[in-house]
Amino acid sequence: MNFAVMSGNTVSNVIVADSKENAELATNSTCVEYTEESPAGIGYSYNEAEDIFITPQPYPSWLMDSGTYLWNAPIPMPVDGAMYSWVEADLNWQLEPTE
Repeated sequence: MNFAVMSGNTVSNVIVADSKENAELATNSTCVEYTEESPAGIGYSYNEAEDIFITPQPYPSWLMDSGTYLWNAPIPMPVDGAMYSWVEADLNWQLEPTE
């Protein structure tokens, strides 16, 4: 079984153990089981009410969709088949050079 080791509501480590009790004994911390449907990673936060792990905010300008708990850029990425990266200083997408 996979467990997120919690520091407050933030994941500080992830471990494998045969039970929650053994995970908490091994880490001397609160642990929350996670699955492939709601994966956890170091730095994720845990929303106990929804029983989901939320990825860290990728950029300060990105906002969380309260329905999906996913982060979205303030401007949607162009959908034209090209590769883009987010430039926080410009609050916009930048076209990646092609080789």
